[in-house]
Amino acid sequence: MAQKETSAHIPIIADIRRKAFKPVYLLMGEEPYYIDLITEEIIRHALKDEDRDFNQTIVYGADTDMPTILTASRRYPMMSERQLVVVKEMQMMRSIDDLLLYLQNPQPTTVLVLNYKNGTLKNKKIVAEINRQGVVFESKRTYESQLPAFVNSYVHDKNLGIDDRASSMLCEAIGTNLSRLAGEIDKLCVLLSLSGEKRITADMVELHVGISKEFNNTELVKAISQRDLLKANRIIKYYGQNTKSEQPFIAFGSLFTFFANLLLLHYSSCPKNNNGIVSELGVNWYAADDYVRGLQLYKAGKCVEIISEIRRYDAHSKGVECAPDTSIADLLKELVFKIMH
Repeated sequence: MAQKETSAHIPIIADIRRKAFKPVYLLMGEEPYYIDLITEEIIRHALKDEDRDFNQTIVYGADTDMPTILTASRRYPMMSERQLVVVKEMQMMRSIDDLLLYLQNPQPTTVLVLNYKNGTLKNKKIVAEINRQGVVFESKRTYESQLPAFVNSYVHDKNLGIDDRASSMLCEAIGTNLSRLAGEIDKLCVLLSLSGEKRITADMVELHVGISKEFNNTELVKAISQRDLLKANRIIKYYGQNTKSEQPFIAFGSLFTFFANLLLLHYSSCPKNNNGIVSELGVNWYAADDYVRGLQLYKAGKCVEIISEIRRYDAHSKGVECAPDTSIADLLKELVFKIMH
C-alpha cells in the first residue's frame, strides 16, 4: 500500500489505532514530522506498557547493522501478541541488501518499522517488496502554501479553533518546521484547556509565543498591500530596534512569496475575490484580503519589477555589493520605498 501524499498519514494512523498492523513499514522522505508522527503512533499502540521490556527493540542506523535487525525481527514475542522493532535513521546504515530476503517471508508476529529520513530509499526491489507486504509512506517536503491547512487541521483535530490572523502569525514566524509549529500549537492548546476557551487568538500568540501582533512580516505584507508606507516603516523601525528578532531576516522571503503569488494571480483564471484566492493559493481568509488589495495596486509588470528588486536586496542582505555597516532594517526601508513608488 504505497502512500505518496502527506495526507495519507491519516488512514495509516487510523489503522494503527485500531491495531490493524502491517508486518513492515517504510517511512521515508524529506519531511521528518510525519515520519516521527507515524512511528510514535506505532510505538504507542503496538504493545501494552507491561510488554515493552521484552518485546520492543529500538535501534539507530549508525549504531547497528542489518544482521542484528533481522535477528531481532525473526524472534518470537514473549507473552505478547506481537513484538516491535523500530529502526530510526536507517539512511545512516552502510548496507541494507540483506533485508530483501527477510521481506520475502516476514515474521507475522513482528512489526518492523524503518525510518529513512532526508530522502527516499533507492533500492527499488526492497521498496517494491515492502509495498507488497506492508506500507510505504513518502513524507514530502512541506511548502509554505500548505502551512495554513496544516495549522487549521492540527487545531481542528483537537476540537479547537484558531483565528486566521493567529494562524498567519504562527506560519510566518515559524515556517515549515512542522515539529516546532505543532509544539507551539500544543502549548497554546494547553493554555486554552486551562482557561476554558476554545479558540486560539492573535493575542494569545503574541503573549505566549513571543511574536508581536503588530510588528511582524504578516503585518508588513499587509501594509505593503495597502501602500501604507507609514505603517510599513513603523514595522521596519521596530525590526531595527529589536536586533534579536528573526523577522527581518525572513522578510525578503515573505515579500518575494507575496509578489510571486500576486503575479500568478494576475495570469490565473480564478475569481479575484477572497474565495477564489483561498482556493488558488491555499492561504487563509486573512491573507487573501492582502491579495485582493494587492491586485488593485500592483499590476503584473510592476510585480515583475518588484520581484527583481527583492532578489537584489536579498543579495545585499547577504553582503553582496553592500556596505558592511548597512543594517537589514536600512535595506528593508529602501526596498519598501521602491516597491511603493
